[in-house]
Amino acid sequence: MSEAFVTTTQEESLLWLTLNRPDKRNPLSSDMIAALSTALQAGYEDTATRVIVINSAGVAFSAGHDLAETQQRADEPFDEWQQRLKALLTACADMMSGIVHAPKPVIASVQGIASAAGCQLVSACDLALAADTATFCTPGVNIGTFCTTPLVGIGRNLSRKHALEMALTGDQFTAATAERFGLINRVEQADNLTRATRQLALSIASRSAESIARGKSAFYRQVEMPLDDAFALANEVMLDNLTAAGDAREGVAAFFEKRPPEWQG
Repeated sequence: MSEAFVTTTQEESLLWLTLNRPDKRNPLSSDMIAALSTALQAGYEDTATRVIVINSAGVAFSAGHDLAETQQRADEPFDEWQQRLKALLTACADMMSGIVHAPKPVIASVQGIASAAGCQLVSACDLALAADTATFCTPGVNIGTFCTTPLVGIGRNLSRKHALEMALTGDQFTAATAERFGLINRVEQADNLTRATRQLALSIASRSAESIARGKSAFYRQVEMPLDDAFALANEVMLDNLTAAGDAREGVAAFFEKRPPEWQG
């Protein structure tokens, strides 16, 4: 198959990454993970890119891992099968944690079903918008497994009871329910999803890249800390922002001078 697993489109300061296996429901196969990881890393390093959007071609956002790829192959020794699966899961986890630790915001734009590792990808993104036709599920329990790795991200987005409701039932949940659970930011009409995603991404891209990089890193670090440690870290970063960050000085000066800021970061 000659088509790229992930297509890229640069639009002003936005980088759109489109999962491009619609006939397969955009599974997070090893090839898809490698392609998406490479495209994401390029976006992190590109100074022209301020915000990254992940969306998908076709009717599904992502059906999760390719189950055919996870099966033991004919004449494949058991230990080699285990090592191959471990490499797949590790690559997926590295990509998910890379999104969290990235210096730039990553937005999921979900037009269809996000299942298992596909739902995990939504949870890893900093923000997520979904069409009213989208659904979300962690259906491992339906086939005798359990969506353990998707719950790492999902369980950090949702309350424990909501996360376990998804995992224990394996049911599909509507976009409206996903919004109520806290998995996505908001629901849009399907024909308005791309426009709404673009509007949100451009709004964020107009802000200081320097302050966003510092702030995103601090948020994810402090949110897992005890309260006093979180305040200590946040105070340290805030002090550095106010006294050392060039964009902070420019932003405050622009506020007092009643003019648009000229970000340098």
